[in-house]
Amino acid sequence: MPAGSSIAARMCAAAALALCLTLPASAMTVVYGWAPYPGQGGSGSLTFSDPGITSATDFSAIPASALTALNYSWDNGASISLGSVINSHAPGWTACGGVLISGFQISAAALPSTPGIFSLTNIPGICLPGPMPVAGPGWNLSLSLPYGAESNWGNWIYSHTVAATVVPVPAAAWLFASGMAGLLGLRRRGQSPEKSIL
Repeated sequence: MPAGSSIAARMCAAAALALCLTLPASAMTVVYGWAPYPGQGGSGSLTFSDPGITSATDFSAIPASALTALNYSWDNGASISLGSVINSHAPGWTACGGVLISGFQISAAALPSTPGIFSLTNIPGICLPGPMPVAGPGWNLSLSLPYGAESNWGNWIYSHTVAATVVPVPAAAWLFASGMAGLLGLRRRGQSPEKSIL
C-alpha cells in the first residue's frame, strides 16, 4: 500500500474517532415536589439535573451540585429559593421508589429578605429490596416574628421529568487532538506532511 494511502487511512480513522467522541451526553432533569402529611402545610419543589440520573425515580450518589432549582413556601407567607440559600449541608442525592431519601439540611433567607430562621431538613431514609423506600420525613421550618413560626412534616416525592438537557463535549478539542496525533505519527516516520501528499 502506498505511503500516502496509509496516511490517509489513519487520518480518516482519527476523524471517525473524533466524531464519535463529540457525540453529546444528556443530563436527565427531574422534579421532586413537597407532599405534606395530613394536617401539615407548605408547598415546594426540588429540581435535579445530572448525567448520572438514568432513572427518574431511583438514583444514588448524585452530587450535591445537581440541585439546580429550589422553591418552598410556608402557609404563613414565607418563601425561599435556591438563590436565597445561605447554607446547604447536602452530601448528595438519593431517591428510591420515587421518594427522596437523602439526608440534608438547607437554610435560606426568606423572600423578601426578613430576619428569622428558614430551613428545610430531611432525615435520611433507607431503600429496601424491591425497591421499597423507608422515607426520611422532611421537616420544613420557618421561624420569624413577621411570619410567625411554622413547621411542616412530609416527604419529597417524584413529580415529573423535564426534557433532557444536552451537554456537548467540546468538539474543537477532540479534533485538534486527533489532528496533532496524526502529525506526530508522520513525524515519527521521518516524513513531513508535504512529502506524504506528493
